[in-house]
Amino acid sequence: MKKNGFTLIELVTVIVILGILSVVALPRFFDLSDDANKAVTASVMASFHGAAGQLHLKWNILGEPESIVIGGNTIPMSDEGYPDSSTADSAGCLEIWENIMDTSINIVEYPGTVATPEWSALRFGPACVYINHDGDVFNNVATPFFSYFPTTGTGVGFNLD
Repeated sequence: MKKNGFTLIELVTVIVILGILSVVALPRFFDLSDDANKAVTASVMASFHGAAGQLHLKWNILGEPESIVIGGNTIPMSDEGYPDSSTADSAGCLEIWENIMDTSINIVEYPGTVATPEWSALRFGPACVYINHDGDVFNNVATPFFSYFPTTGTGVGFNLD
């Protein structure tokens, strides 16, 4: 007589294997939101620096004016020809963002340690820093963000690995 089905040892073996796989695989799924947040930050950074580079080219073509008018917005330019602001503070960094980014991303001036839903702008010395909070309080060791230097049009991303 032939028996159909699994033995107790086979079932226990399968359960143990599934348990090991879940312990190894589940942490990878939890890291996906962090990876997505970093990818969004890297993409926005590339768009931002690309837009600043395009304005620099337009500045060269127009004969190095003090400002450029795009879509009714007057964008102040630095002496080196990169998008700048009328003030050298966090409000100025927010002004630069709003002048060159055509996005639906909500951004505010950096509120200190308070968590914001999406992005904030902060002036840190000569650099504008754009922080992707994603609902968290800013932690410069873990939160993805990028910088922009209006005088040179350069910048770098942080915590994007």
